[in-house]
Amino acid sequence: MTTKKFEAFAHILREVLSHDAGKLFDFQLALMQREIGEGWWAFYSQEILFKDLLPAPLINELGRQYAVENLRCEIWRDVSQSAWRGFGQANSNYHSVLLTQWTEQPEALAEYRNFLDVGALDTSMASTPDPLDRTANSVLRHRIETEHKHWLYELEANATDSYVEAAAQGVLTPPLIVRELAPATPLRDMSEALADDTQYWRAVHQERWRVAMNANEFKAFTKPDENLRLMAALAPDFPYAAHLSSAKRLVFVQQGDGPLAWALMIDKTDGSTTYRYPPKLILINRAQTKKLKDDDILYMNVIGKSFVSHIDGARCLETELLFHLPRSRRLIAFYAPFVQQALSRVGS
Repeated sequence: MTTKKFEAFAHILREVLSHDAGKLFDFQLALMQREIGEGWWAFYSQEILFKDLLPAPLINELGRQYAVENLRCEIWRDVSQSAWRGFGQANSNYHSVLLTQWTEQPEALAEYRNFLDVGALDTSMASTPDPLDRTANSVLRHRIETEHKHWLYELEANATDSYVEAAAQGVLTPPLIVRELAPATPLRDMSEALADDTQYWRAVHQERWRVAMNANEFKAFTKPDENLRLMAALAPDFPYAAHLSSAKRLVFVQQGDGPLAWALMIDKTDGSTTYRYPPKLILINRAQTKKLKDDDILYMNVIGKSFVSHIDGARCLETELLFHLPRSRRLIAFYAPFVQQALSRVGS
């Protein structure tokens, strides 16, 4: 394929995916349910908690529309702006009439329901709360005041404890350094509003485990060695592409034939001193020979969420890969017919 054909393919693929963005959202839901079923609760603490606490419908038609429009914004967002996911139309080449209308007339979203994205709820985390999902805000606020259970601190505790459990699956790295915490006594600070009494809620929803940072392993996040070792062991189908990589961008290309290749990219090009997880799933020209730059990325996966990563030890890198590698392979299989459709239209 020529350079112009690759450019045409990238544009057509976005057209195809944008047209069927509803299928991307439905797959995201199905993939999340599958991963939760496989025990990856640490990566979905809020979704699991909200699903249990909020009334049906968890997602209504308006909530689905909103999510699909945001997916279209991500599909058309410049790769160099991908770190700003979740900011709607900003830095995207897609103009959504619906998102513009909802921004100008927020009352039109009064019946919005989507437990995956509820907006800024009424807690100390949002100094000027403007909840997207008013039902979620009302239910969760009422729970604070009547049941003395705070969703924010409960999900933080659940996430930590679940992550410790998930990390026990690793065998290639030293285990996390953890200690079991003694029970704490919740004491109210009456000078603070109930919803904002941090120490009280941390005692009510106490983490079982405290994870300690292993300073000796911090180099695992700043140097490529441990990333390369773990990828070689866990993803031999994605061999390291040294010719595409740099000190700040590690690229692993899936084996196969054809002009296109899916790759996983572990980078720190945002100015960080540490490599960022999860790995980014990208589509590139298989014949690429020069160091990979943003302009060389034909497409970057948009299905999912902003997963929170931990940097408490090399075991965290292994845990991340144990979760994200199977996820990436499933995403590649999902995208396959869309990629083939775009290739047939560009005439590869």
